[in-house]
Amino acid sequence: MNRNELSIKFSQEKKITKMQSDEIINTVFEIIKEALKNEGKVCIKDFGTFLVKPRKGREVKAISTSELIEIPDILELKLKVSRSMKDYLNGKTD
Repeated sequence: MNRNELSIKFSQEKKITKMQSDEIINTVFEIIKEALKNEGKVCIKDFGTFLVKPRKGREVKAISTSELIEIPDILELKLKVSRSMKDYLNGKTD
């Protein structure tokens, strides 16, 4: 499912226009992005926790030229799935 399909589904579920649905979805994503940038963590109950983790840079050797290539330090986004989501995906119920 992509963002457009999500927007259409949301507008149908909540009986609102697609334009309103787009605004809501964009706002939610912007809030999540800002929280990740500022706090490094967003926890959504029954879904999971998004974490920003640093990854050290390293040097790798190019296969074709044997030249060393420097890969810089970066920040990665990780998702730690909640237990309830894992259970849902695996068809487990209480």
